[in-house]
Amino acid sequence: MIKIFTVCPQGLGSSLIAKINVQKALEKMGVEGEVETAGVTSITGQVFDLIVTIPEMSDSLERYKDKLVFVTNFFKRDEIADTLEKKFREMGLIE
Repeated sequence: MIKIFTVCPQGLGSSLIAKINVQKALEKMGVEGEVETAGVTSITGQVFDLIVTIPEMSDSLERYKDKLVFVTNFFKRDEIADTLEKKFREMGLIE
């Protein structure tokens, strides 16, 4: 099972939309996972596999650079699904 955080600047509104869209993408691909929303400071000390966020957050999340997955818009379900599919293929989670 993969654990994913969705992180937006405030850790609330848009990351919740992203969470819903990430969950739908996981279901569509048949990948078992847990998705949570968070702000930058609240992921410190957490164990997770990926962070789905926007490019503007890259500096704040630099220490997690190997776990970052960037999307341009949390509301674009297809973009999130396509980006995650590519990442999951790289990770060997799907063929």
